[in-house]
Amino acid sequence: MMRSMFSSISSLRAHQTRMDVIGDNIANVNTVGFKSSRVTFASVFASVIKAASAPDTTSGRGGSNPMQIGLGVSVASVDMNMTRGSLQRTDNPTDLAIEGDGFFVVGGDGRAPRFTRAGNFSLDKMGNLVTANGLNVLGWMYDPVNNQIDTTKSPSKINILAYPTLPPKATDKISFDGNLSADTKAYNGTIDKYEDLLNVPAESKYSMSFKVYDSQGKEHTLQLTFVKKDNNQWEWFVDAPREKKNIGTAQAPQEVYVYVDDMIDANNNYDAFIARGTITFGQAGKVFDDENTPNVEGIQITGGRVYDSANGTFTINFVGNAVNPITFKVNSSQFDVNDNTNIAFFLKNLTQFGNMDSSIRVAQMTGYSAGSLQGFNIDATGKITGIYSNGLNQLIGQIAIATFANPAGLQRIGDNLYINTVNSGDPEIGTPGSGSRGTISQGTLEMSNVDLAKEFTDMIVTQRGYQANARVITASDELLQDLVNIKR
Repeated sequence: MMRSMFSSISSLRAHQTRMDVIGDNIANVNTVGFKSSRVTFASVFASVIKAASAPDTTSGRGGSNPMQIGLGVSVASVDMNMTRGSLQRTDNPTDLAIEGDGFFVVGGDGRAPRFTRAGNFSLDKMGNLVTANGLNVLGWMYDPVNNQIDTTKSPSKINILAYPTLPPKATDKISFDGNLSADTKAYNGTIDKYEDLLNVPAESKYSMSFKVYDSQGKEHTLQLTFVKKDNNQWEWFVDAPREKKNIGTAQAPQEVYVYVDDMIDANNNYDAFIARGTITFGQAGKVFDDENTPNVEGIQITGGRVYDSANGTFTINFVGNAVNPITFKVNSSQFDVNDNTNIAFFLKNLTQFGNMDSSIRVAQMTGYSAGSLQGFNIDATGKITGIYSNGLNQLIGQIAIATFANPAGLQRIGDNLYINTVNSGDPEIGTPGSGSRGTISQGTLEMSNVDLAKEFTDMIVTQRGYQANARVITASDELLQDLVNIKR
């Protein structure tokens, strides 16, 4: 039999394998996160008819090259092309794409983690983030006790509904800023009760309303009123909106100003304010301790229904102790909503400047009502943040990303999944955006990286190679037929 026939047969097999790969690539042209493959060929060892000879310096005869006839071709490799595919916008919040290197880590079924670039995720009925075939997307959950995400732990399943409600938080700090106009007229009258405050002319006072939250998250409205008493001194009053009501009888009427909010405890003391004090400005228009040193000592508490003159605190009590009281410290030296060491009713940032109207606002405050989960966002670092009905956000968890020293060495196992091999290296799992890991894009999917133009070109080349080798087999067969016909 002729060697040419067997060489061509090996080529037919190799080109058939290449066509198989091309067909698989084209079949997955719309598969999310699919990575195309290519086939490379290598020649098979050759039959040496005559070995090479060295030059003979004695006779002057030159050397000769070996005489070799190749014995065909074999498939050298089927390599994956790990370049990133184009991103397609879907606006589905559970669709994720990796911009850069890395793979999503999935599993949670008791087996070793698997890896994928396909981010067409969804939520199961328990709120777990899962792949299309039900595997859990792995990462790290937020720890509300330690207020952190511990990425040093092994990744586990991510539950978007882990915090379906955000518990309420009582107000314990509130900070004001703004200006009390220096052009305000001073008021010389005495203010002993709520009715006296109503009688202060508008040209001598400034009032504003603000909200606080109790320990059950219920909202309460308070009023902060400033009355100018002297050039650089004002009195401030904290109270709640009131309305006139007869608490006596028709025969013996007793009209008093009761709170509109019946949760606030007046303790039958209808004249006293919740709190009152003074605020003193220096010549520069800032709250002062002495003429040169601005300081909160320029703010004093001088009375109120429930106050502690030694500590400079006042308390808002609620009827029947239905909720915990709210206590504020007026002379707090610092204010930060994230600082749990101080409770503060912070007025230090107020100023007294002329040629401008009085205007005070709440700059910062703690406290909020309970909220239910309305949606979530996933940022570029994979952090999942819940959006709640009370307008606040809560960190839920973070998605893990794995990288490999040789991602082309991963083994495909179907369902857009890969497992690591001895040549891919072990997974290096971390947070998106760290090291060489790519970032997360929410609401997008990575499409297949199959290049149809290239695949069709390769298909033509492969088809022609297959045809040419088939012709060699035909020609070899005809030669053998001629040889057989010699006998006739």
